[in-house]
Formats: sequence, C-alpha cells, structure tokens
Amino acid sequence: MGTRILVMVAAAGLLTAGAAWAAEAPDQAGTDAQFFSELGYKDVATAADAARALAIFVSEGAETGADFEAARNYLRGKGILTGWLEKAQPGDSLDKGHLASLVCRSLGIKGGLWMRLFGPVPRLALRECVYLELMVRGAEYAHVTGGELVGVIDRADRFRLAQAGKEVPIVEGRPSGAAEEQK
Repeated sequence: MGTRILVMVAAAGLLTAGAAWAAEAPDQAGTDAQFFSELGYKDVATAADAARALAIFVSEGAETGADFEAARNYLRGKGILTGWLEKAQPGDSLDKGHLASLVCRSLGIKGGLWMRLFGPVPRLALRECVYLELMVRGAEYAHVTGGELVGVIDRADRFRLAQAGKEVPIVEGRPSGAAEEQK
C-alpha cells in the first residue's frame, strides 16, 4: 500500500508540470492524485491541505474523506493530531514546525534526547526532520508552500518504505497528462 501512495505522489508531481492552474476551490472533492497535483501550485499550504495530505499518507491511500473535518477526525483516531491542527481553521497557514511535528508523529520518529523528553514540539521535530532529510532547513515559523508539502509527503513515504525494508519504486516514462515538449 505504501508504494501506491508513492506512485500517486510521484504521478501528481509529474502531472503538475503540464497542468494549468485552476481556480482554488476549498474542500473540493476529487481524487488524491488531483489533490496533490493542484496542491503543488499553491503559494502557501493551509491546515486543510496538511490534514488531507497526512490522512492520505497515514491511510496508505485508503479513502478517508476529502473535507477538513473528515481528515482531522481520521488523524485524531490514529493519535497523530497535534494541538495546533486540533485548533486550526481550514484556511490557517501551515508552518514548517507544525508540519514537522505532524510528520514525526505519523512516522513514529522518537528523535534525540530532548525530543524524547519533550515530545515532537515544532522546533525539535523540524531539526529531526532536517537530520533525516525529510524536510529542508528553515525557520520553524516559515510558511510551507504546496509544492514543499507534496515533497515532504513523498520523502516521508520513501522513508517509511525504507524503514520497512521495502524497495522504493521508480516511476519511468511520461504520464498521460504531461506537457508536450516545445520544438
């Protein structure tokens, strides 16, 4: 099932290269690949984007619901929901620290001494995610772009597969929606 998410994220990333940006519709139901494709173009990822992306990641592609509350309830049931996402509104901006905290909880990353003592607080979780090469370095309060969120979910899925000892699939060829080369 982990390969299914990896292929969806990789295909969505390739599809975004040729896709035209559509008007943003909050909580628009659609396929997971379409969600990741449109997410790649957003300047700032929101709490709703983070909840849905993590619900898709944690469920390994199983249907969890496209709206913010359904995704939040699914994450709450899995014990991943943090205080920030619990209180956040769907349109609130996502920052690196809170994304790192959610990623550490979803992957079960224990971290070093301080993270084991204080839990995956944003600052410590971001440092651990940078160390594991799941996220790029930056201030914990810096906003996350949609493309960065897609990349983090992809790297987290690859990390999960590597930890399980499974081979990470390589997507070859051009997707059906890729842009034609200019001659």
